[in-house]
Amino acid sequence: MDLPLTFHFQGWNIRYNLSSSAESDRASTKQPKNVVIVHGTPWSSVVFQPLIETLLAKGSYQILVYDLPGYGQSQEYHRPGDPTQQTQAASAATTATDFQGDTSVKFQAEALAALLSAVHLNPSKGNGNAGHSSSLPAIIAHDIAGAVVLRAHLLHGCDFASMLLMDTNAVLPWGDGFYKLVRSEPQTFVQLPPKIFEAVVRAVVQSACFNPGVLKTGWEDRLTLPWSDAELQSSNGRGGSEMRVEGERQRSFVRQIAQANDSDVAEMLEGDMYEKVRCRVKVLWGENDTWIPKEKIERLIEMLGDKVKEVAFIPEAGHLVMLDQPGRVAVEVYDWLNQPSE
Repeated sequence: MDLPLTFHFQGWNIRYNLSSSAESDRASTKQPKNVVIVHGTPWSSVVFQPLIETLLAKGSYQILVYDLPGYGQSQEYHRPGDPTQQTQAASAATTATDFQGDTSVKFQAEALAALLSAVHLNPSKGNGNAGHSSSLPAIIAHDIAGAVVLRAHLLHGCDFASMLLMDTNAVLPWGDGFYKLVRSEPQTFVQLPPKIFEAVVRAVVQSACFNPGVLKTGWEDRLTLPWSDAELQSSNGRGGSEMRVEGERQRSFVRQIAQANDSDVAEMLEGDMYEKVRCRVKVLWGENDTWIPKEKIERLIEMLGDKVKEVAFIPEAGHLVMLDQPGRVAVEVYDWLNQPSE
């Protein structure tokens, strides 16, 4: 998916797109609804491409979509200093603090708040319209993006018309056995031979879909490619910025797991912050999601309290519910976006 725009934030080149439906582009007195879409880990914005295309074809929307810093097309990071030292430091990364660039939930929330301000979708940051929900964006968050969006909302003052939390991970503990292993032994996964590493990534992708036939239509390759150094070499050949460290994409994959910090969610849980959400919430969950157990979703719903206005548990859908059941998800999202504002 094309993300032609770049937002520079604390060393990261964050790639994004702000697109409008054809109906919005025509002269009209009707203001398009603003929608922000945030992907999770280890994905990129491409998982939402079918949904975005459906929304743009069906209604009047302006949609902001981006790749999180450290993911997809937003893996380019520059810090001040000698480039040779940066290359050596990246090559030696073996712990969460060794990796160049922060990809933690805490940082992602800061980046989201800054991006929203940069594209003028965060009225709470000073234009005086925070009290008018019609001027606020609705936000869709999948996987760990739920925690990112909640932090941006509760700790950085980002206001939204509503939230849709999709198979989201905002209750501790985080991760399955694989993620816990990567977090405890990042150096092992950084050093895996490239072909073995690719097999690991493909296994992760496969575990997220209920219907294996979905992945055989090309989705497995599309979701694996951002972590492939072969794609890095291809993008360099097309004139992209060169990431000069061999195995950089592999390190990027390991980094986003190694830097996952329970305290970024614990801070919200210990402060009972979820009950302070300031907008209506809809929760979607694939009934065959082996990544996020049902009890975690139910616990999140309980903590959000009366802010949860709608819940949809979708059958025959795994963690990548938007790919397993694209039609059902599109209907749920469209209906939610067209609910009257509170």
